[in-house]
Amino acid sequence: MMASSERMLPRAESATMMGRAMVWIVALAIPAVVGLTWRYGLFTGTPRSYCMLLGAIAALALGVVALEQVWRRAGLSPALLLVLGAMVAFVAYCGPAAAFAGILLLLCAIAVVPGKWIVTASGSLMADALVGIAILSAVVGWLLPFPVHGSRGYLAVAALLCVLRRDVIAERLAAPWEAWRALERDHGHWLAIAVAAALVAGLGLWLPTMNYDDNAAHLILPYQLLGDGYYHLDASTQAWALAPWANNVLNGIAALFAGGEARAAVNALWLLVGLHGAWRLAITLGAGPRAALAAVAVFATLPLTGYFTTTMQVDGASAAVLLQLAALLAASGRSLPPAMLVGSLLGLLAGLKVTNAVFVFPAIAWLGWQAFRQGRVAWCMQVAGVAALLGGASYCYAILITGNPLFPLFNGTFKSPYFPPTDLVDGRWMGGLSWRALWDMTFDTGRFGEHYPGAFGIALLALFPALLVEMMRRPASRWVGLWFLVAGLVMFVQIQYMRYLFPATAVLVVVGTVGLSRLLPSKPFAGSVMLLVVANALLLPASSWLVREDPWSKLVREGPRAVAAVESARIPERALLRRVLAESPHACIIVANPEAPFGAIAGGRAIVAHAPYDTRTAETYRWANADPAGQRWKQVLASTGTSHVITGRAPAEGLQRGLVASGFVQVDVEGASGVWAMPDPGARSCAGKLEQARDEAHRRFHAGDIH
Repeated sequence: MMASSERMLPRAESATMMGRAMVWIVALAIPAVVGLTWRYGLFTGTPRSYCMLLGAIAALALGVVALEQVWRRAGLSPALLLVLGAMVAFVAYCGPAAAFAGILLLLCAIAVVPGKWIVTASGSLMADALVGIAILSAVVGWLLPFPVHGSRGYLAVAALLCVLRRDVIAERLAAPWEAWRALERDHGHWLAIAVAAALVAGLGLWLPTMNYDDNAAHLILPYQLLGDGYYHLDASTQAWALAPWANNVLNGIAALFAGGEARAAVNALWLLVGLHGAWRLAITLGAGPRAALAAVAVFATLPLTGYFTTTMQVDGASAAVLLQLAALLAASGRSLPPAMLVGSLLGLLAGLKVTNAVFVFPAIAWLGWQAFRQGRVAWCMQVAGVAALLGGASYCYAILITGNPLFPLFNGTFKSPYFPPTDLVDGRWMGGLSWRALWDMTFDTGRFGEHYPGAFGIALLALFPALLVEMMRRPASRWVGLWFLVAGLVMFVQIQYMRYLFPATAVLVVVGTVGLSRLLPSKPFAGSVMLLVVANALLLPASSWLVREDPWSKLVREGPRAVAAVESARIPERALLRRVLAESPHACIIVANPEAPFGAIAGGRAIVAHAPYDTRTAETYRWANADPAGQRWKQVLASTGTSHVITGRAPAEGLQRGLVASGFVQVDVEGASGVWAMPDPGARSCAGKLEQARDEAHRRFHAGDIH
């Protein structure tokens, strides 16, 4: 026995030494990565005024923490004061209509969920709201082609729904408030840190919608619902018109509630879902409230988390839903969650983006295997039916209109006449495969998207050792980590585009933060998290050009009245289109500037000379420009019945001569863009020929082609 014990002693000492080595590696990884970030100059692109704004938020959070006892004696909620400050800023810069729309959308999402679908076991308001969001986007999605959408009708239905379900709403709102008070009482400092991090992520909500894809495509649906009361299903002049549209639909609902564009309301809702998803996943993996709040703060300060509050691009929304799905499956273990809930989340993910299939496939395979082992065939059928009903509208209409359910993707296979018979692949992001890809995405980010170095954030690289240790030690963390590591790798092999990897990044940094909390003592853990949070927050301006130009300095200096000036300085086409449509509500507009195809807010009354958004108009643009005399442009303007043309500062020679030969003159200018039309305002009318090609819903559903 003694000899046996002596033989075991070195092995125990070896295990202890290995454990200490792992702790040191995990502890030093974060300061090492922050030091390298400084060494490679990633912080140098941070605007000075943004640092001042960040400092103000930090000072406010520290002030709240320092005076916590004072606030409590006065009966006030310290962290709630930060939330109220954020709400005041939201109302000031986004407008009271957007705030109203966001609150009403959340209340309707809670109210619309049938009782048997409510996740009573989790007590999760945001999980219930997510099911409601899936239902709302599906109902409106199936009704898009029909002229039943109007602000008054939507407000009346919403009011009736909230009145009839007021008891349910009150009950569902009570539990989160009690949970908030408990957190504030026991972990007030960490709650204040998490809220301050969320304020940093929410700075993008202040900004007008200036993202490229939003102004070229995503905003078309909300503006068509506002202007015409239905969606045109226009695959002929907008290649992405029938792509999964759940997020655009939610923006349409919010716009009808607000009576105008309300992107910030929907983005605020997605941010809340994501923050709660990070919290819920951490708790499900066995973390305490302190570590879960730290995970929320780390997720909130990822540069792309803040970036997604500036845009309608859906990868941030997908990440929020996947965080909730990961938490649900981690909590369920080998048992099957409620079929209605799983089907709702899968349907919402399908309705958001086709590529979400990569992330949900491992979950579907696992759930299918468990259902097969337990003989639960009916459960599988329920999940499939709910998912198809809630997520299938865009795919169904895409088949109906184009013959390609994934239009415009994989058109080399489906060969729809509405798009060239090729698979849509962006070769710019197909050369980044390497064993050092995580390092490259952190320090050479421009190779993986339209971003600056540092936009990926440093959290995943810095937390990677903690993530690996956590996966080795905890079965639930192991399976969640493997799920998103494999799914992220599969996605990365297909296309090396950083934004598409964000859902995997979001989940993995939460798991890594939980692992960090288990390996480090309290004070080193707090210091490491704070270092990581501050460093990530400083990298937010690297996420896009519109953030790097620091629009907040003007907004803070001049107040809410500067929002319009910030917008017109960066996207002048929006200001021009508003003025054109105010004067001529039924104008036919060609945006003849391929570098700025920003015609979305015209709600279908503008076509853009840019492929692949509009391949036909782009080809026509190239054909007409080949004639320097302008005769081809004169022919195009006459045949399309165009009433207005938006050009860049220096239009092509053939275009300018064609405009002059057609009697057009420049009637308005904003920044580097100008509007051409007939000199007589009474003659600036649309001949009606463009509408026939760009309104499939009217032609098919209203004209009786399909019954």
